[in-house]
Amino acid sequence: MEVSYERGLFNGNILVAQSNTIIYQNEFGYSDASRSKKLSRNSIFNIGSIAKEFNAVAIMILKERGLLHLEDKLSTFDLQLPNWSHKVTIKHLLQYSSGLPKVKWNSVKNDKDIYTDIKNIDNLIFEPGSDYLYSNNNVFLQRRIVEKISGMSFNDFIQENILIPSKMSDAIIDATSKNTQLVTSFNNDLVNDSSGDIEFSGWVFPSISDMFNWVNSLHSGKIISKESRMLLFDSFSKNSESALGKGVFKSNELMIYQHQGSSFNYESLIHYNLKEDVMVILMTNNKNLKLRNIAEAIENITKGNSFKIPQKSVYLSIRQKCYNNVDDGIEYYKQLKKNYPDTYNFSEEGELNRLGYKLIEKNQIKEAIKIFKLLVSEFPNSANPYDSLGEAYYLNGNNSMALQNYNKVLELNPNNTNAKKMIKKIKMKN
Repeated sequence: MEVSYERGLFNGNILVAQSNTIIYQNEFGYSDASRSKKLSRNSIFNIGSIAKEFNAVAIMILKERGLLHLEDKLSTFDLQLPNWSHKVTIKHLLQYSSGLPKVKWNSVKNDKDIYTDIKNIDNLIFEPGSDYLYSNNNVFLQRRIVEKISGMSFNDFIQENILIPSKMSDAIIDATSKNTQLVTSFNNDLVNDSSGDIEFSGWVFPSISDMFNWVNSLHSGKIISKESRMLLFDSFSKNSESALGKGVFKSNELMIYQHQGSSFNYESLIHYNLKEDVMVILMTNNKNLKLRNIAEAIENITKGNSFKIPQKSVYLSIRQKCYNNVDDGIEYYKQLKKNYPDTYNFSEEGELNRLGYKLIEKNQIKEAIKIFKLLVSEFPNSANPYDSLGEAYYLNGNNSMALQNYNKVLELNPNNTNAKKMIKKIKMKN
């Protein structure tokens, strides 16, 4: 953990438990970019999507009380929603398979705005239960159902039925930047994010001890039954998020529970290996996308296995330079590789691949081509870099170079269906 902190990979709080006993807990770094105030054990964090667990569990509490069923249609709850509410169930909301679009963050300011937008949705993006879209509109409506059925505000219901019974004594619902316990997120250039006050209500901001108590409470059967917990791990598909993140099962027994959440430069991770009874909780206000690598190393340490200290992200280190001038960014990459081969992660093709697609998102297609060409030169025996380069050439209107790269994909991986599809598409155009 000290090396991870020194490398600039982790500014945050950590807790490791084995057999329900805390074996390591520590704080590394500062509460904001000024580095004037150190993190404390009672610091609270924005945990992003992990906070969605609380509305899902609240739904199951009401279900266990016989007050609702997961197959209930939204129209049952008199939420003044359009006709599509006769087709969408609570289960669809929990699995993000409702067909509701994403929240319009650029235009909404508060709960009222979000609710108005939802009420003005004429058509869903897809038929409920037929597809998956990770949208906070699902979360918003879950919270409104809890209020409608319980007769309490969502925040009061969570406080009374989840936070207090779980002994989450530091946790604050809808904490604002005025709260001195709440740490501020910042980037690697030591610039604080702008005020991250939440635009819709119901978000829990816990300390790391709160998170430890929550995980124990969730998995002990104290708040909801094992059967209810299993239902919340039921996801739309193998590759989609459930209401509780990711669950790995064997013979209907939960083996691993992992949930990652992020917002601005906040990032948190719960990794709980139930088979080994090892729990790792990490919370940071300086996102470097390395929490899973850190958790993996820690789990190996607890097992007595060899482990690898995480390396700095090439993607995060060069992306801004590439956005400004891709040639400068590539030159910086080469300098880092020459001077710091062990500190930075040059072994994963996903680092450059992610950067290339970020450039595509910014409509910097020619710049993306240069990054993908670098990726190909770094990983010449892998099919995926050629696939990405082929896509970039295709988007730039260079069909001959796109075709050349897609053919290379099939040379390296004859079963690549995307390359086959794109080759057929390009040839039909010509």
